[in-house]
Formats: sequence, structure tokens, C-alpha cells
Amino acid sequence: MHIAIVEDLKSDQDNLTRLIREYSAGTQEAVELSVYGSGEAFLKDFRRGFCSAVFLDIMLGEGLTGIDTAWEIRAIDEQLPLIFTTSETGFALDSYGVHALDYLVKPVRADALGWCMKSLQKVVAAPICITIRCLSKDGEATNRVIPIQNLVRIESFRNGVLLHTVSGELHSSQTYSDVVRQLPKTGRFWEYGRGVTVNFSFVDAILDNGEIRLTVEDQEALFCSRRKLKDTQAAFTDYQFTVLRNEGVG
Repeated sequence: MHIAIVEDLKSDQDNLTRLIREYSAGTQEAVELSVYGSGEAFLKDFRRGFCSAVFLDIMLGEGLTGIDTAWEIRAIDEQLPLIFTTSETGFALDSYGVHALDYLVKPVRADALGWCMKSLQKVVAAPICITIRCLSKDGEATNRVIPIQNLVRIESFRNGVLLHTVSGELHSSQTYSDVVRQLPKTGRFWEYGRGVTVNFSFVDAILDNGEIRLTVEDQEALFCSRRKLKDTQAAFTDYQFTVLRNEGVG
């Protein structure tokens, strides 16, 4: 499950992140988190299938309010679960029009978050996906939906992008940046060189010589650029720690 948190205050971001991680550790369900400080920042990344749910501060700071942001979300996705957070209880009626799943009063408590997550788990079913434009054999452009759990890596390729999945390769005429922009910013995907991104959930190890060993068969050897090796190893270690924490290990 990929959850987006839209909160302008660092203290509120940290509290909600901690509570969600503690809950996921207790239920042994992996949860990935993306945190945004404004509605504008979130909407820049948002598209249908980007995340499983959004925790959204009604007030926010300057710019779009949480309600404004919610209406922009609803123009794209009518079903995405929205959970509002606020320190002002007088805004509950404003959230009615966008059909929010829940309404949490700050500071958010563990028991309230727990009830919310139980409700969320009942309605979240669709996998997180990206959409790419491919050419059929007759030259007609079609859209393909790719669950991110099946996506091993992405690379720039012949005026487009090549996607390596667990079931084969797909070539898209879209640019590398357009495809990568759809990926959730949770630490799972990492650009280990110019125009190449890997899914850390398919990585077994990153050696000091730059070799990236994958857990899937029939994939060519990958090598990280020397310039990015230390950062890539550190990012992979952070990702592994996050996975263990979400699984309640350690």
C-alpha cells in the first residue's frame, strides 16, 4: 500500500508517519509513504493509480487548501480514499462534498489512526500502477497499465524508454522522464545512472565494484556509475531498513 501524506508542518508529518509505520508493523502489512508539504507539490506528481490513499491537512499553509487539493484530486480520481486531518473541527462539513473516508483531529492519536487504517484496508484493493503508451504491431498507439510490483527497471532507449518487467520487455515512445515521474517517491525506485532506474525490491546486493545483483532471472548484469555508487548503496540500505521495519522485524 502506498500512502501519500500532505501536511505543511514537519511535526504533523512526523507524527502521522510514525503512527502509520507503527500500525503497519503491528499488522505486518507493508506500507510505503510519500510526504508532501503542500497541495501543489502533491498534485504535480499525482495521477490515477499513483497511491492507495491520501492523508490531507484541511488547512495547509499558503496556496491551495486541503479542500482545494481534494477537489483537484476528485477531478482525476473519484474513488481514491481521502482522509482529512485538522486541528479545527469546524471544517468537517466542507469535506463532505469530496466524500472523504475519514476525518482525524490533530494531534492524531494512535487509536483514531488505527480505526482509520482498518477502514482503509477494506476499501483499498487496486495495485499501484503506471500507464505507458506503446505501439501495436499495426503501428497504433495503445495504453498499457503496469503494476509497479512487476516493474524491475527502466532505461532510456531509442528515442523512448524500455521497461523491463517480470514477464518481459516493453518499449514506449514516451520519454524517460515522463515515465519515471509516475513512480511513487517512496525509496523503492532509484536512478543509479543517467537514464536508468531500478526497483530495489528486485535487488539482492550492490557490490563495491558497482555491480547490481538482481533477484530475478534472465536479466542482464547492471552496473552503477562510480559517481553514484555510494549514494546508491546508502539508498538501498535505507530501503532494506524500511522494508524490515514495515514487516515488524528487528
